Amino acid sequence: MKKLLVALMALLMCLSLAACGSNENTGDTTGDTAKKVLRFNVGYDPDTFDPQASNVLENAIINNQIYDYLYREDVNGNFEPSLAEKYEMSDDGLVYTFHLRSGLTFADGSPLTASDVKFSWIRALDPANAFEYAYQLYYIKNGAAFNAGECTADEVGIEVVDDTTLVVTLENPTAYFLSLTGFHTYGIVSEEFVKAQETYGADVASTLASGPFKVTEWNKGQYVKFEKNENYWDAANVNLDELYIYAVSESSTEITMFEKDALDMTYMNMSSADTIAYSQQNKLKYWESLNTRYVMANDENPVLADANVRKALMFALDLDTLAENVVMNCVAATGYIPNGMAKVTDPTKNFRDEAYLATSGDVELAQKYLAEAGYPNGEGFPTDFELIYTTNDANKALAEAIVEMWRTNLGINVTAANLDGTVRRDRKNTGDYEFSLDGWSTDYIDPYSFLEIFTTGNAYNQSKYSNPAYDELCNTAATSLDQETRETAMEAAEKLLIQDEMACLPLYNTIRAYLAKDSITGVVLSKMGTCDFKWANID
Repeated sequence: MKKLLVALMALLMCLSLAACGSNENTGDTTGDTAKKVLRFNVGYDPDTFDPQASNVLENAIINNQIYDYLYREDVNGNFEPSLAEKYEMSDDGLVYTFHLRSGLTFADGSPLTASDVKFSWIRALDPANAFEYAYQLYYIKNGAAFNAGECTADEVGIEVVDDTTLVVTLENPTAYFLSLTGFHTYGIVSEEFVKAQETYGADVASTLASGPFKVTEWNKGQYVKFEKNENYWDAANVNLDELYIYAVSESSTEITMFEKDALDMTYMNMSSADTIAYSQQNKLKYWESLNTRYVMANDENPVLADANVRKALMFALDLDTLAENVVMNCVAATGYIPNGMAKVTDPTKNFRDEAYLATSGDVELAQKYLAEAGYPNGEGFPTDFELIYTTNDANKALAEAIVEMWRTNLGINVTAANLDGTVRRDRKNTGDYEFSLDGWSTDYIDPYSFLEIFTTGNAYNQSKYSNPAYDELCNTAATSLDQETRETAMEAAEKLLIQDEMACLPLYNTIRAYLAKDSITGVVLSKMGTCDFKWANID
């Protein structure tokens, strides 16, 4: 890390001579020659520049700058027309007719038409590609069947009428479908360009933008450079000339870069000491997102398959202490769905109005559950279990606090294991773990975005939890247009998931604290956890 910091600082000192927080010029700071450059750190080196292949939040943030969507989230958190000018929906909620803007192009000037939209979405579903987020297009008629190899692409409910008209037929009415079209898996790629690449999005040369920025340089392990896409349909409203997104995973290094004017905006979770220090200086800014941090337990492990064990582990945790003294800038979870998620029937109220969890813990109840599971006072409980987490100071402090509470309150010994992000993901995907420090940010503004990942067979259900009753409730929530019916089903699903079975161990809802120069405006900090620099400016 020291070598990386030295290399980054040397590079960024050179960049700062040109960019220095942003306005590069040749002498006249008010002239037309000013170049606006913004430098942001996401702490992640991209796996791919392919929007359909992207499967982690940080990668989605990177790709969000490159691609556009039929509808895009704006600075007010609303999904507004982007590539599509408008749409009509049938009375039964099953058929959407999208009308694209005329004259759309990709970054190389080639036409962007309704055929490219269909190609992008079919590509996301194609079983030959095995994209993890394919399930987000199962709402489209025969999308799931095509992904399972049970029908052809021609049978999927996407019809190109002409270059600017696309008709999409859904399996069932889906109240939040419009916002789904702004999700990264729905990003639009060029059919002609993709087919000419051996592996699309593997590097700069094999990537073609449809969005506000084009990627022009990738210094692996350090940063990705973007430049304004002059061929973007809304280029007049893109203020930045260049954008750098860095891959510094340590908050302390990120803060050093910010203090030395080598970054304009931070992202990583800070240590409690840094949070306190910057809070006292009134320098912290806050980003509210809909997310829940939790411990995922491997349901395929015979010990953890017992709901009593999971309940014991949950009630042994003092969530208030974790939130206030370890993590900070967060709120202790009272259930699985974030405390700030709105009711679908009344957005002025929170989805959940009762607490499913004792945020201060209940050690006596926890010990009772553990004894009922056959491990009184922790006797006989495995001693080789690990809680795996991704490398950074904040995760380390949290994981160590959790295992210490388990040791003190239950008499069990679990090791907090620090792993590289890729290694941790591989172990989860292969089921080679007992506990994993995880989290979920909403993919769209609806409680179902959280509930669906614990349905049987979901690509992100790495706990392998499965319950037919839960699946049925989720199916009702996904397919009904009646919001009261949906809400009732989702309330019952969360109670089943947490109150009855404790399928995961919710910890807290994050309010991300970050540092940013006061001159930066217009960055969309989505409640979905992504950010968008399309409208960003340097005042």
